[in-house]
Parts: sequence; C-alpha cells; structure tokens
Amino acid sequence: NLKMTKFTLIIWVCSFLAGSPTCLPPIKVEKVYNSWYECSRGAYKESTLILSKLGYKYVNDNQISTKYGCQELPPTI
Repeated sequence: NLKMTKFTLIIWVCSFLAGSPTCLPPIKVEKVYNSWYECSRGAYKESTLILSKLGYKYVNDNQISTKYGCQELPPTI
C-alpha cells in the first residue's frame, strides 16, 4: 500500500524597506498539494495574486515581497 506525501503551502508577506525583512503572520493556503513540485509552483501563483491585490504602489513603496515554505502533512489513514 503506497502512501503519497502531501504538502501545504505557507506564505509570508514581508517588507524589505528597513534592510532586513519584517513579515506579517504566515498565510496558510487552504489547498493540499500532491508533491513538493506542485506546492512550489503554487507558491508563485499565490504570491502573484497577493502582490496584485496589494497593488503596484503599495508593493513598490514598501518593498514588499513574499517568501514561502511547503510543509509536509502527516500521513492520513
């Protein structure tokens, strides 16, 4: 019986204005990914959406960027 590893995506929105990043609390994306590859690709999609919602001026004025991590989920029975 083969068990697939699943991942969840966590994204931090950070300002790099002060030289070192200041980040908001993490955003846990409510999607389960079937592989690290899918999770990493999803991070870029989600980050693009977040930056778009924040807007050009806000992102530029505050030097906003995102960082992400893919967290392995415990196996399900």
